[in-house]
Amino acid sequence: MNTRTTSLLLMIQGACLAAQAQAEGFPTLGRIAPGFGYYGVDYGFDDKLKVYGTVDAFASYHDSQHHSGFRLAGGGAWTNKVGLYARKGLNPDTVLELDVEEGFNVNGKALEGTWDTIGTLRLATVALRSRTLGKLEFGKTYSMGTPTYADPFLATYGSPYTYLALPAAGKGAFYLDLRPKHTLAYTSPNLNGFSIGTALSFGFDDAASQGRTVRGGGARLQYRNSRVMLLASYNLYYSDPWDDAGTSRQTANYYKSLSAFYDFGPLATSLTWQRQDVDQAGTPSTTLYTFGVMTPVGERDVLRLAVMQREVTARDKDAAGVMIGYDHFINPRWAVYGRLGLIANQRASSVTYAGTPVDQVGDNPGNVSLGMYYHF
Repeated sequence: MNTRTTSLLLMIQGACLAAQAQAEGFPTLGRIAPGFGYYGVDYGFDDKLKVYGTVDAFASYHDSQHHSGFRLAGGGAWTNKVGLYARKGLNPDTVLELDVEEGFNVNGKALEGTWDTIGTLRLATVALRSRTLGKLEFGKTYSMGTPTYADPFLATYGSPYTYLALPAAGKGAFYLDLRPKHTLAYTSPNLNGFSIGTALSFGFDDAASQGRTVRGGGARLQYRNSRVMLLASYNLYYSDPWDDAGTSRQTANYYKSLSAFYDFGPLATSLTWQRQDVDQAGTPSTTLYTFGVMTPVGERDVLRLAVMQREVTARDKDAAGVMIGYDHFINPRWAVYGRLGLIANQRASSVTYAGTPVDQVGDNPGNVSLGMYYHF
């Protein structure tokens, strides 16, 4: 396994040290590594300045029982983005890192609106990283919540997981961004396979400035060896202020998750349980179980499968999802892909994905897509 793949594995467990040995296992990750950019993947200690990004487009056919059609869109397998990564070595064991990344939405009527409907800041962080002390970072950076790789399709626009993982509607329910703004995070060095990450987010943005200064935080414990990765996380975040009969309130949301990844060589599997509880009477809790499979095919290609079960503590609001996908790499940075997915809703549920219209509650959206992406 090459150094980039090994570093990606360390990113996945949240560690802050480059691999000290050529680890085996999880070969599929090396094939999709270029899509992650540099931050959290390239754990070198030399000086570096890189511009990177992704261009992704796809064509799809959808059918949700009462609606069907074709569409062209972007971001099905990877978010369209451009980023700037800078790294400066302070000494042989310490570096200062900076990463700014903007995502782009060109779907629907986004191009008819302002820049706010097209561009979205995905990542903006500065970090101090040490071989022996770990990594301290601040900005719009990764939380300690359920990682995107709990979904083999990386929780993208074209994945059912992205929408099945959203909290059920209700007063005080809050979606925890993968990268919360104004977050101070620390990740310990790897010690015998174990590492601990902690994060604290502050409410400096417009929506939360009327409420709590400390927006929330959490912790994650991780373990990894050559075949196994285990993760457990707990987070508490407060919702945006909302009006409750003339009183402004912020509601506590509790996020818990457990993940296990096992490499059978070359087949790798994963199982994740995640739950969101809202401290508000009448607002349902949401639980999601996700089983995933990833395997390399031939010298370059990747085959993935995800099966999901969503359970909501409200009557007839559960849903299930499945997706299978294949990526054929023309070269390590350029691939064509196919996806076939379906969400099965109970009669009071209307979860959909990839922009598929659902005209009636209880409809089951299905989607087949063909696309292409390029990482630069």
